Amino acid sequence: MKTLNLLNIRIDGGTQARVALSQETVQEYSEHMRDGVVFPPVVVFHDGSDYWLADSFHRYFATKANAKTSIDADVKNGTLDDAILFAFSANGKRGLSMTAEDNRNIIYAMLRHPDWSQWTNSAIAKHIGVSAMTVGRVKATLEKKDDEPKIKKFIDKSGNESTIDTSKLSTKRPTTKPDVTTAPTVLEQKISEMSDQIDELVDTINGLSDENTLLRDKIAIGQWDASEIEKIDAEETIANLREQIRVLEIDNKALRDSRDMYQSRNSELMRTLKSLQNKKG
Repeated sequence: MKTLNLLNIRIDGGTQARVALSQETVQEYSEHMRDGVVFPPVVVFHDGSDYWLADSFHRYFATKANAKTSIDADVKNGTLDDAILFAFSANGKRGLSMTAEDNRNIIYAMLRHPDWSQWTNSAIAKHIGVSAMTVGRVKATLEKKDDEPKIKKFIDKSGNESTIDTSKLSTKRPTTKPDVTTAPTVLEQKISEMSDQIDELVDTINGLSDENTLLRDKIAIGQWDASEIEKIDAEETIANLREQIRVLEIDNKALRDSRDMYQSRNSELMRTLKSLQNKKG
């Protein structure tokens, strides 16, 4: 641990994963500090030149609000990217939980990074602390934005301004009707994807449940030598995990219902196809 001057800690490198800080939390932390509560050190990464704040922005600003000029820090060696990646994992695990918007913000950032975008949905989800399904939904949103029409403005000879969707200029209309025999195959693929999502969701739920149980047991049997603030953080973490499990269970049920619906449609189409084939015969 090292004591650093606040002025030497950089906070402008994109390591703040939250969409916005909670001023209420900053005020609460500053009051606790004035009452003598000792907080864990902030985490910074030193790249040989700069110290990048990677975790504990609320504690940083609470210290600053109390007119303090220095703060205890856990200094790690690493680049700015190392600090950002650490921040994406650390934020919300202690203290104030991340909001859904915060998590989306992190997922977007990772999906836009040249290296982290190559990770699987499960790897990104595990690093952040969300479900792989959530990462998949955000990725689909990004891909949809990439496919959005590209509108161009132009002015004709009369000086009138018009717009044109350039993304449709190279689009060709299909020359043949879709083959009805491919319908069952498409549905079977959809059902398979649904099953994979359900399996992934079950694994996520089980993982969160195990982590929740472990934290609860450590507190219950008194094996965790923790400070008051760490106990508060743990209670918030448990509450957050329980809420995540509740939401995931709802998603799980919705996926199962969708899968059953697609299976029913697949069976109906298979019967229709068989009937058409018999008529041709």
